[in-house]
Amino acid sequence: MTNALQNRRSEQALPKTVQNGFSLLRSRWFPLSAQVVAFIGFALLILGGWGVETSDAKLMLHLRNTNLANVVVWSFWFPAMIAAAAVLGRVWCMVCPMELLSNVLNRVGFKLRPPSFLRTGWGVTALYAAVLVIGVHTFSIHRVPHHMALYMLVLLGLASLASIIFEKRAFCSYVCPVGHLLGLYAHNAVLEWRVKAKEVCQGCREKPCIAVKRDHLWHGRPCTSRLYPGKLTHNRDCLLCTQCYKACDKDNVTFRFRRPFADFLQPLPVTPAIAAFVLILFGFVFYEVVTEWKTSKKLLLALPDALNRLSGMPTPWDGTLTAVVLFCAAPLALFLLAAAVQSLASSGRLRPMHFVPYLMGFIPLLGAGHLAKSFLKATPRLQHIPSALADPKGIDTAKAILAGSASTPAWQANLNTAASVVSMPVMLVGLGASLVILGRIARHRGERWPAAYWALTVAYALCLLAVLVGKVAS
Repeated sequence: MTNALQNRRSEQALPKTVQNGFSLLRSRWFPLSAQVVAFIGFALLILGGWGVETSDAKLMLHLRNTNLANVVVWSFWFPAMIAAAAVLGRVWCMVCPMELLSNVLNRVGFKLRPPSFLRTGWGVTALYAAVLVIGVHTFSIHRVPHHMALYMLVLLGLASLASIIFEKRAFCSYVCPVGHLLGLYAHNAVLEWRVKAKEVCQGCREKPCIAVKRDHLWHGRPCTSRLYPGKLTHNRDCLLCTQCYKACDKDNVTFRFRRPFADFLQPLPVTPAIAAFVLILFGFVFYEVVTEWKTSKKLLLALPDALNRLSGMPTPWDGTLTAVVLFCAAPLALFLLAAAVQSLASSGRLRPMHFVPYLMGFIPLLGAGHLAKSFLKATPRLQHIPSALADPKGIDTAKAILAGSASTPAWQANLNTAASVVSMPVMLVGLGASLVILGRIARHRGERWPAAYWALTVAYALCLLAVLVGKVAS
């Protein structure tokens, strides 16, 4: 019996719903049809936010919750991507319209090799920093619908430019900050894209999953990210495009369950660019959760507010300084301090960059924090869905809220409390996983227990848990 027939029969023994899932992955219309739908949705969201803006700061705070496009993007779509990545892996990348755009434009492009700045990861890290520091905290792309639409257009432009100039999937692999973020969180996932038997791959001569001569195909083309399925060991880089699954004539590629956080059982690569990305993420997640409670928000912003006053920084650039302090300077200072303590205790020598290999151990905790923020962000916006559908632009609804003619219903207040309560065990799971993984990293490196990094992890988690408790109590 051939391996392909054996594998097909093993799939037929699975529950019917799972069999249907494999049939969908094998279809020549998937994920293409889903990408087309996503592209249409992407365009509609741009149109929904275009031209909707205000110079009234108080009105803007409500407009972000009443404009339909803005609510969909920041309160439901992006949180859903984070939640899906933390549990399932990079499933959003599977249906992302940017991958479709990249595949189309690259067929008529120059197919140049990306410069080392992009290939080493510094390009995506720089763009991620720019989105948070300049986009979010300077020009409020998360609050002003028109700015959100401009941001989405910029992403489309970057994807188009990268696809025309560089080789296949350059945008997804080297430019897109969302994909890079989802790739980090995919380490936590309970699903993985792997081969069923590595010996089948080793015995395969044609290797259609990586054969460049098949690049022109729409269905069953080789991996556009230039990954070899037979050597996949973690979830970070694979976009789950399913093309290798369609190309494999041995039926040896599958989507399967595994234990949570399985990627961390092995040492994971941490380049300087990835380290910088995780440091920024460390600060961003902390800020996002801590600012959910007015008391903790006031404490967190005390230092950057003082620096803004001393420097006389005008609006909106005061937000830039705040973001640089909280997302860049503060995380780096904390990890340098932890590295100094840990390296001196372990070897008696001061090694400032000692923390870099340990950064992967913080991913479960950061994923849990980001997931908690997703709950806290999406839940309060549920009450705005009916009014946003009735008034998609959201201007009139925002004015009504500002005038005091709208109030929070009791059911929404109860749901808000429930979101905070549900987030607590999520944080505890992330904390426990990070503590265990940091210990494994130390053992892999032949070092003593990472007490300084454990202390930083516990302090980080306790701060976020205190915020959740404070929200429930207030």
